Amino acid sequence: MSRKEARIARKIQKQLKDSEKKARLVEAVTVDHEPRVLIEPDETKSVRAGASPESIMQMSMAYKLFDYADRDGAWTWGQARNWCSPDARAGAGCAVRAAMDAMSSLTWSEILSQTTGGKERHRKHHSQSWDSLCDEAQDRWIEIERTEEELFRFRVGGKERIWGVRQGATFFVVWWDAEHQIYPTEKN
Repeated sequence: MSRKEARIARKIQKQLKDSEKKARLVEAVTVDHEPRVLIEPDETKSVRAGASPESIMQMSMAYKLFDYADRDGAWTWGQARNWCSPDARAGAGCAVRAAMDAMSSLTWSEILSQTTGGKERHRKHHSQSWDSLCDEAQDRWIEIERTEEELFRFRVGGKERIWGVRQGATFFVVWWDAEHQIYPTEKN
């Protein structure tokens, strides 16, 4: 088998694996209820138009540590998911709370404008598709019944990352990744 044929075969295998994962996600989502009351909307009412949709960028980041947090068990690389007790203060050894406290003093515009990386600058904090995560994280995402297709990632240090979901101006923490294993990268 030539190198080209091997590359094509690997690409086909990856596509099959990805389609199986997507099928599992679709199977995990079920709608088994009907609305309690079916009513027609009042045509005389209109949606209240406040500030522009971009105004969220001028809002301070709010956060919720434990609403969506996945803190049961451990990752296969040995890191416990229970990263912080609910009553731990930022100065009491909870790195996640300390980082979130620091970020909450910034607007989303300030957060998204931060960059890192020397000559090849890139965003320090950014959104990321769930299907780009490691297989274990993707499987766990389905297992904890999260349906969002996009996560948000805060870079806290060299390897440390905080993963979660943005809803409006609020960030909901899901995972603490002390070893950069949820989305591993290779050094060039």
